[in-house]
Amino acid sequence: MPTKTFSSFEPFFEAIRHNDLRAMVLEPDRGNWVLTNLLLGKLSVQIGQATGNALVEGSPLPGGVSIFFLTQGLSAMSGNGCRFDDCTMLVGKPGDEFCLAAHSPRRWCSVFISNQELANLSGQPAAALSSRTGMIQLPTHQMGRLRSVIQGLDSIVQRAPDAFNSSAAQDAAWQKLIPEICTALAVPRAGEHPLGRPALPRREIILRSMEFIAQHQGEYLSVGQLAASASVSERTLRDAFQQFFGVSPVQFLNRRTLHKVRKALKDADPSLTTITGIAADFGVWQLGRFARDYRLLFGELPSETLRRKH
Repeated sequence: MPTKTFSSFEPFFEAIRHNDLRAMVLEPDRGNWVLTNLLLGKLSVQIGQATGNALVEGSPLPGGVSIFFLTQGLSAMSGNGCRFDDCTMLVGKPGDEFCLAAHSPRRWCSVFISNQELANLSGQPAAALSSRTGMIQLPTHQMGRLRSVIQGLDSIVQRAPDAFNSSAAQDAAWQKLIPEICTALAVPRAGEHPLGRPALPRREIILRSMEFIAQHQGEYLSVGQLAASASVSERTLRDAFQQFFGVSPVQFLNRRTLHKVRKALKDADPSLTTITGIAADFGVWQLGRFARDYRLLFGELPSETLRRKH
């Protein structure tokens, strides 16, 4: 089970993996302390929930970068003397020291990514990605996307604790989360100007995209992956898809996912399979929207497809 409830704060803080912590509560220890652990490829994610006032000092573990932010109770904590808000996160690397003060009920997320993995993803030294540390402000839309991905991940885990046992679901979660992490950590170097990409015929863009899709059947795919496979920007990719298919890449991938889920539901044993588990394999976390889109496209609910004998 990825989620565990603790009756007191000591074992709760001992179970936190990404930082070396020294913690104390500031009022009687009331309520439960809840912690969810997920290992998504080489990305470690912890989601915690607590109510009591507490003071936490610590430093990140060696070998990587830790990120901490609130998902609920956005003003419930301060970090290094600065109040968290909807644009703030705490970034730490080995050698940094931080102090967190919790004032009211909150739900938070901590992510740890190794320096090696950052270097592999960025194609540049990890230091270029992790040079900003401490309490940093992100653009509202950027922090909102990161928080939304984590909230979706959290929602699925609470609904179906075993949803991320499969490698497919773990890979889909990694693919959804890692672009937001890299964007949050990226720091453009002073005086650096990105070079323009050579122009590609739109037919070639589509051919490259379709070849990439064919090579990754059954996997969650993102617009960013398609753009990278065709060596174009997401805007250029969108223009090509609109011209050839009359839909955006987002709409195209959404329909692709619905069809993949439908096939999996048809092939599944209803006594051994849950809709949530299959949906998670394809990176679907917003189940209400998924059910609506599925019914609009196929004229029935996912549960009806799963129950039907084929």
